[in-house]
Amino acid sequence: MKFSKPSLIALLLFLNLAHATDISLPEMGSSAAEVLTPEEEDRYGRQMFYEYRRLGYVVDDPILADYIETLGYRLVAHSERPEQNFTFFIVRSNDINAFAAPGGFVGVNAGLMYVAQREDELAAVMGHEVAHVTQRHLVRAYEKMQKSTIPIALAMLGALVATRNTSGDATEAILASGIGAMQQQQINFTRHNEFEADRIGIGILYRTGFAPVAAADFFKRLANETRANGEGPPPYLRTHPVTITRVSEAHERAEKLVTEEPVVASLYKPDDAKFNLMKHRARVLSSDAPSILVADYQRELKQSKPAQREALEYGLGLALSRAAMHAEAVSLLKKLLDRHPDHLTYLISLAQAEVAAGQHQAAAARLLPLLNDYPDSAPLKIAYAEALIASTKTDQGRLAAETLRPLINKRGWDPTLQLTFARANELAGDEDRALEAHAEVALYTGRPFDAMEQLKRLLDRPSVSYYQRARVEARIAEITPYILELERRRIHPETEQRLGLAR
Repeated sequence: MKFSKPSLIALLLFLNLAHATDISLPEMGSSAAEVLTPEEEDRYGRQMFYEYRRLGYVVDDPILADYIETLGYRLVAHSERPEQNFTFFIVRSNDINAFAAPGGFVGVNAGLMYVAQREDELAAVMGHEVAHVTQRHLVRAYEKMQKSTIPIALAMLGALVATRNTSGDATEAILASGIGAMQQQQINFTRHNEFEADRIGIGILYRTGFAPVAAADFFKRLANETRANGEGPPPYLRTHPVTITRVSEAHERAEKLVTEEPVVASLYKPDDAKFNLMKHRARVLSSDAPSILVADYQRELKQSKPAQREALEYGLGLALSRAAMHAEAVSLLKKLLDRHPDHLTYLISLAQAEVAAGQHQAAAARLLPLLNDYPDSAPLKIAYAEALIASTKTDQGRLAAETLRPLINKRGWDPTLQLTFARANELAGDEDRALEAHAEVALYTGRPFDAMEQLKRLLDRPSVSYYQRARVEARIAEITPYILELERRRIHPETEQRLGLAR
């Protein structure tokens, strides 16, 4: 049995968290807030998120990010804690899974998106994870598991270090037994929370405008397909076990909501057409073999029903572009745009394919008229800036930087935006501003020590303006506590190297 790096990362971060926090187990009946404060939850969640980014497990795509964030916050608006901060993201994995982490971080695997058949099924999973966060199930689990899980994990790490000169089979056996024991403890505990997350999540789903029965239908279909294929359950069903009782109660809850609570006409109407495009975009951008994906899409198109073809053609167009089959990609995406001339996703996707094909002028001309119509669209502005940067002209770099600057104030935490902004400033000749943006990229992609060094070097440059210097000094002061905490928790380099996690 093989274990992926994300499993090891989660384990190591958990161990670091456990050893770095001077927390005493509370007396029975105490609040979970005594174990982890909301501020601590946010810090640990961000550390996990940035580490996932550093290792390439987050699909950082502006179009997908805009979609999953918008959908997620629609659900949060109808939750019990709409003021809670959340970060929704897509994980580069074909496994059917989703999870919530401390601080409101909710990850959805590309594989889960792909097997979902409707937007309400995806929303059902996300609503369930939102409920886990708002009910603080994660903190309660941490409180209960501290005594039992840490000894298992410590013994497991000790055994891993001891096997540095033995075969890989021995390492795999240790991982299998250790992680298996920890996962079983987690499942046994979280089953008590699953029904509560189901109940609250279904209510969130319904109040947002989705079919409340979608949760039960999706879980039941996954379980049925797993049994029919004779395979083991996907990760989501292992951590969210589906029983007849659970499905039945979910159906009853959905029926009760429909009967007792009237539907509000102004609620969000599910957009299955857009969802189908997004799940194919996630499939393509999370793939390491675009050429194989091209062949898969071509085969699937031959076997498809008419209602499925447009989304499959969109996926094929993206796969062709990633496989460097640029002429075919541009041609196919143009055909889609001809059918829907005002479709923003098609417009941006075609422009991106044109930039990849070396047709940056056509891409910029295509996107420029849309800027006034969609002034707040981050995917559009980033795509337009990328087309300008591809010209390699100084004046176009300045225009790209000016286009992105308003977004930096609103979405400075977005590494894709910061990287594009850095490249624009490099082209424009503003090296100081480019270096500052590169430092932000380093911070948000799990390289905080690099970020700090870059910011300090920036202060040594005599060309830095008074205002930029003040901004950089404030940023250094802001991230210094985070750096110091990481230093205290940093895993020994030898252990990192043994586990394949060396920086």
